Amino acid sequence: MSQKSFLLFIFVCFSYFNFSQTDSVEYVSGTPIEDGIYMSYTDFRYNRSISKSLINSKQDKEQLEFIAKILDNEKFSITQDGAEVVYNSKEVWGYFQNNTFYVNYKGDFYRVPVFGSISFLVAYVTVVSPAFYDPRFALTSPATTSKELKEFLMNFYDGVLKEFTTQTAEELLSRDETLFEEYKKRSKKKQKDEIHRFIRRYNQSHPVYFLK
Repeated sequence: MSQKSFLLFIFVCFSYFNFSQTDSVEYVSGTPIEDGIYMSYTDFRYNRSISKSLINSKQDKEQLEFIAKILDNEKFSITQDGAEVVYNSKEVWGYFQNNTFYVNYKGDFYRVPVFGSISFLVAYVTVVSPAFYDPRFALTSPATTSKELKEFLMNFYDGVLKEFTTQTAEELLSRDETLFEEYKKRSKKKQKDEIHRFIRRYNQSHPVYFLK
């Protein structure tokens, strides 16, 4: 490599490193995050929330579940530049409350117990059993609905919730080649038993970065 090429390589690396440091800020696990509401995933990535101090309410804003109670209502409002701005609670993407993250899934908010590059949560999903015809009795049974508790994973860097399966978990873990290779060396049973532990290890090695 010529001296000119080497200097160019150093410049590119330095520029990239400098950009990555100024473009985002690392979130250190356990660091308090202000209670607030994110109307979109973009707001979340920039940690640009609607602070509870801005919400119009007669309720005590020091209540531990103030935001959850506000979002129990169909709408909420803030005063911005002297004008009232009204939001639909069902359109909220997520929120932080008492340093715990909650995300909207099909109109309901669920606590995210594992928050990191790979976030984990459980949610009740409505399952529809279709109507069916029983020729023995010439009767048609109506469609029925039920609630099932399912596990979900969320990639911090796109905000997409996917049902927890071995495949979806491995797709996210595979971004760390060394850790994923260690995981794949285990038997299928051990992979199943330890996959949550590997997700925690992944998060320890790959902290999340909010954009500035």
